[in-house]
Amino acid sequence: MKVSHTYTLLDEGEFSNTDIWSDARDQVLRSVSSIYWPPGNDEFIMRPVKKANGVGPITDQFETNLDRKTNWESTGGTHLKTLLNRRGMVDDIVERMEGYCDDPRDFVSGAWFDGMKDIEIDGSHEFVIAEWETGNISSSHRSLNRITFGLASGIIYGGLIVLPNRELYHYLTGRVGNYPELKPYVMIWESLAHEVENGIIEIVIVEHDGESESVSRIGKMTDGMSDREEPENGGGG
Repeated sequence: MKVSHTYTLLDEGEFSNTDIWSDARDQVLRSVSSIYWPPGNDEFIMRPVKKANGVGPITDQFETNLDRKTNWESTGGTHLKTLLNRRGMVDDIVERMEGYCDDPRDFVSGAWFDGMKDIEIDGSHEFVIAEWETGNISSSHRSLNRITFGLASGIIYGGLIVLPNRELYHYLTGRVGNYPELKPYVMIWESLAHEVENGIIEIVIVEHDGESESVSRIGKMTDGMSDREEPENGGGG
């Protein structure tokens, strides 16, 4: 798979100029470029049938690739609260969020992203996150809302969200969010830049390497409804 282009949504402070961000960003982009179809191929080739291909196997490859990168962990739909508990960080993160929502502990009781990288900023344990958006366009909005909230509240320093371009989206299941549909709304997130002290959000727009009638379709499985940890309150994400 290849990166069509990238779009920087927010970039405040000096974090984007650090080697930490440069390395994390490069690891995400290399994880994208190492996605192949069909299995065993050295390129990402699509069966050119409208809305006929799923995204589950694509996301699985992305998460597997991230897992192999230094200090990255694919979340597998694990709740943010669970991930923070493993690091002994729940109380610290909840305290940072208290001025931004009524019930921070409940707010982190959901699956926020596909991958997280542990980083250190001025001796403090922080995160860069990555999300391969497999839900519908509403899910894409929700993902960017969470990432923006994370930057504004200081619990995330960098976020990358991966979306298909128009050409790739044409062949994927119709439930999948995509950059052309999201683009008219970027001004909303950009208008929140003043709320962010130090951090960056970048949209990574991807496309396939080629097309062929001879390759198999990508299985749809349950795109956008993956095996995620159930919310503690029983509600949806």
